[in-house]
Amino acid sequence: MKVLPHTTTGRLTLAFTVSLLVHAIILYAPMDDSPPDRLMLPPLTARLEPLPKPMEQPPEKPGSGNPVSPDDGASVDPNAEAMDKMAKTEQPTAIRPLPKHIRLTFAVYKGTDGFKSGELRHQLDIHMDRYTLKAVKKTAGLTSLVKSDKLIQTSRGKIGKHGLQPATFDIEIISAAGKYKLKASFDWAARKLHFADGDETALPEGTQDILSFMYQFSQLPMHGEFFRLPVTDGEQFEEYEIEIGGVEDITTPMGKLRALRLRKMHSRHDAYFEMWLGQEYRLLPVKFRQVDSSDNVTEEFVISDIRASDE
Repeated sequence: MKVLPHTTTGRLTLAFTVSLLVHAIILYAPMDDSPPDRLMLPPLTARLEPLPKPMEQPPEKPGSGNPVSPDDGASVDPNAEAMDKMAKTEQPTAIRPLPKHIRLTFAVYKGTDGFKSGELRHQLDIHMDRYTLKAVKKTAGLTSLVKSDKLIQTSRGKIGKHGLQPATFDIEIISAAGKYKLKASFDWAARKLHFADGDETALPEGTQDILSFMYQFSQLPMHGEFFRLPVTDGEQFEEYEIEIGGVEDITTPMGKLRALRLRKMHSRHDAYFEMWLGQEYRLLPVKFRQVDSSDNVTEEFVISDIRASDE
């Protein structure tokens, strides 16, 4: 049996050791908000290359064999080599089909000093012509010792040949101060967007919420230097003008990724956002950041894990 130290030095040493252990658990313990009945998605073993069009798919060469997944050496579909060639030659803004199930995990950083303040998890599930998209953001590490906030966003609606068409968008913020909720309803028949406070506004074709619009990019034929997209944040409505940048390499916990850069066009001294869409992941969001009116990055989200299934 180990005897606890009775000296002052011994007690201080023990207290310090316990404190370090608690901090380590808070900093590195995994966060899992998935409900028990949530579909468990497999880890991504091959990149979500764009699917080839039937008329553009080249015939398979005899004896070509099965290519090998770059991630874990597992055999993948024989058409992967053709898809890889297409990924290198097609336009970066070509429309990609969304997987039926996606779970993206992002590390959240405050500012540009690399301080991790939390984690954000997106889950998209598509069943027939309906989709549910949920985002859960939680503080983590030392930040959670100061405040423990949780943000939940949920977008539900239909999905078709023109992409996502939201029906409802909900926001719930849980903090020490209590709960705060917002809701926007999309009445497509009457072309009205309704807010929880009773206000309403016209509902233009293609309107998205601030969660669904991140996944609508892959469904849009983006051409030229910029495009417009009407978006609501649950409280108000705005028509975004989004600049289409170039394809560049970004550094993530998953390694270097090729990504298409987008930026919200803005007036001087206005806040804006920047976003990067994964070229080899069907233009899913792999990085985005909020920038204040003084061009300082206030918060940055960088992909750390992708799990997906087409089944």
